[in-house]
Amino acid sequence: MENRFAPHRLPARGPLQDRRAPAGPVATLMASVFTAMLGVGVIAPLLPVYGRSLGADGFLLGAIFSVFSASRTLFTPLAGALSDRLGRKGFMVGGLVLYCMVSAAYIKAETLSGLLFVRALHGLAASLVIPAANAYMGDLAPPEQEGLYSSLFLASFFTGFAVGPAFGGILYDRFGMTGCFLTLGLFAFAAFLLTSLFLPSRLTRAGRPRARIDLVGPLKSPEVFPLLVFTLVSALGRSSIVCFLPLFAQEELHISASLLGGILTINLLLAAFLQVPSGMLADRFDRKKIVLLGTLVSGGMFVLLPFTSGFAGLLTVNVFMGVGMALVFPSSQAMAVTLGRGLGMGSVLAFLQVATGAGFAAGPLVSGAVFKWFGIDSVFFLCAGTLLAAALYGAFFLRISSSGPRGPRPRECAHP
Repeated sequence: MENRFAPHRLPARGPLQDRRAPAGPVATLMASVFTAMLGVGVIAPLLPVYGRSLGADGFLLGAIFSVFSASRTLFTPLAGALSDRLGRKGFMVGGLVLYCMVSAAYIKAETLSGLLFVRALHGLAASLVIPAANAYMGDLAPPEQEGLYSSLFLASFFTGFAVGPAFGGILYDRFGMTGCFLTLGLFAFAAFLLTSLFLPSRLTRAGRPRARIDLVGPLKSPEVFPLLVFTLVSALGRSSIVCFLPLFAQEELHISASLLGGILTINLLLAAFLQVPSGMLADRFDRKKIVLLGTLVSGGMFVLLPFTSGFAGLLTVNVFMGVGMALVFPSSQAMAVTLGRGLGMGSVLAFLQVATGAGFAAGPLVSGAVFKWFGIDSVFFLCAGTLLAAALYGAFFLRISSSGPRGPRPRECAHP
């Protein structure tokens, strides 16, 4: 039996040179995702501080992040399956319009209930944009280059989200949360223009069948389901970092918003810059082993967090967290892209994001309760234990396929 997730041979030609991967759509996708995530990154690390100013306790701080993930999780499977049938671009354009509207709604949300409602709308917008863009890039990926193409998407995603916190910290110190929310809208509008004007509605591939809508097919796959469980548990472990690291930095280490933004930016930029090398590793070596190594590195950093002191210590831990993330995401997404060719690219990648979203929805709520009763150190130890559990599950249950990358090619079934 040959492992579909095992070493692959990289073709000599690069992703932008392959005739099945025109440079225009790849570049436009990367630019659009980068711009959209830049706006999101501006506000994400500041939401706990904003929630505190509205009177949120530990549980409600978790809810501010959980309601976003819950909304995104609810709508993502349908959006992914419909994009297999109807095309990707329309979902991206509609979601970016909603992003612009959400930016204005954030400014009007001056109560906790209003903020939670806007976060739900923001999750709906994300369910339209990111799964469709992700599946579009998956459609472009030639066989045996799934890791590289996944890394191109992830690099643009992480780079945008990485630059955002540093920019957001500066904006917050000078213009408050209103300036940050307006910036979210401006970047979303820029992404809308890029997508509308330069992204083709469809790729022209002769003989490619139109996909049927199947909302549960990926869940029945003996290869997809364990990948989804691993992703869910891993997300549970990672989810509290954005919510509780800013509080730890400001309330325990007394680090300013600008310095905190810089730390998170370095973390995510490192992860972004390492995506492409990691994606190339995923096309040459065993993807499962790469994923497990990255998960263990991240778990170890959560153990060390409560023992850090000062800017230098927090920065060092975050650097290694960035390395762990960079190892995990291209390999796990490459697995999903490979499987998506046979089960529907939009559906498989949507369920991968649902698993991530479910973890990010539940994690902050659980961590918020732990924070309320046991303190912030216990939150980080819980995250470390959860990531260890994910690694143990992945070691035993991530499945081996009966047909590897050089065996029969699965049918392609998704239109961009």
